[in-house]
Amino acid sequence: MKVSIVGCGWLGLALGKKLSEEGFSVLGSTTSKEKFDSLSNAGISPFLLKMDPMPMGEDFNALFQTDVLVINIPPGRKRNTPEFYGEQIKYLKYLVDQHKVPRVIFVSSTSYYPNTEGWVTETTDFDLENGSTKAVVYGEREIRHVEAKLTVLRCGGLMGEDRIPGKWFADKATSGAITPVNYIHRDDVINIIQQLIKGDLLEEGTLNLVCPEHPTRKEVHESMAHKHNFDQPIWEAPELIDSKKVSGKKLTDLGYSFLKPSPLDF
Repeated sequence: MKVSIVGCGWLGLALGKKLSEEGFSVLGSTTSKEKFDSLSNAGISPFLLKMDPMPMGEDFNALFQTDVLVINIPPGRKRNTPEFYGEQIKYLKYLVDQHKVPRVIFVSSTSYYPNTEGWVTETTDFDLENGSTKAVVYGEREIRHVEAKLTVLRCGGLMGEDRIPGKWFADKATSGAITPVNYIHRDDVINIIQQLIKGDLLEEGTLNLVCPEHPTRKEVHESMAHKHNFDQPIWEAPELIDSKKVSGKKLTDLGYSFLKPSPLDF
C-alpha cells in the first residue's frame, strides 16, 4: 500500500519512518530540499511542495497518486492569517479531487473547540468568540468538501521525545496550576494513524486524539520536572485559566488501547 504524507515535520517524519518500517511505500513532502536526506534516511521518498497558498515545487503531483494521503500541515502561528491557511487546504483539496485520492486523513487540533470550562466531544461546535482557533476552523471547513473518504483527527497537545510538558516553563512564571490538560503522546498518534490506514480502526468522520486522563498542569509539569531533572515552574495566579476537557471516549469505544493513557506516563 502507498501512503503519502503532506508535511514531514516533527510528527510527519516520525510517522513516515514508522510506516516505512512496517512495509508501506511512503512518499512525503518538505518545503526545503535541504531536508531531503532526512526523509530518505527515514525510508520516505521526498518531494518538494510548498503551499503559498497555491502549490509550488517539483514533481509533487506524484504525492497524490496514492492509496492514502495524510495531510499534516499546521497553521502558521504568526506569519500567516487564518484565511491563508484555509486557502492552503482548499488547494490541497483540489489536488486530492483532481487525482481521485480514495482516502484522506487530516491532522487537525482540539483548538477547534471553544473554552467551555467543561467537557467537549466530537459533536461540540466551534465558537470563534470563545476560544476556537480561526485557522483550524477554516482548514476543517475546506477539507470537508473533499470527495475522498475523510477522517479528521483533532489532536490535543502533542508531546514526546524532545517535547516534554513543562520544560519550557522551567524556573519561569506561569499560571493555570489546576487547569486540566489535553495532551497526547506522539507514539499514540502514529499508532492511531497506522491502525486507521490498516483498517484496524474504522472511522470516517472525526476523532479526538487525547489521553483518557486529564491531570492538572501542576501535576504534569512538576512530575516531568522531577522525572527529567529540570527546575519546577513558578506558579502564579490565576490557578484556573480558560480551558476545556476534551473527551477521547469515541476513540476508546472503537477499541483503541492507549500506549500512554496519562500525561504522567510521558
